[in-house]
Amino acid sequence: MPHANVTVGMEPSMLADIEDERERHGMSRAEYIRHCIRQAQDSPFEVPETILCADENRRPEESETGAA
Repeated sequence: MPHANVTVGMEPSMLADIEDERERHGMSRAEYIRHCIRQAQDSPFEVPETILCADENRRPEESETGAA
């Protein structure tokens, strides 16, 4: 399937976090960002089978809140 390139601006610290996470999951930067978009709670796209972010009980819907 052909791809279209999209430019997104972000703070350097966010890019560093993306680089750390994509490397940890063995993904390219684009692959990781696409996965995050699909995994978003209100995403209109098909949800991927693999969940990269979950709370300590492995519930993805509660991963938005941090530790106290």
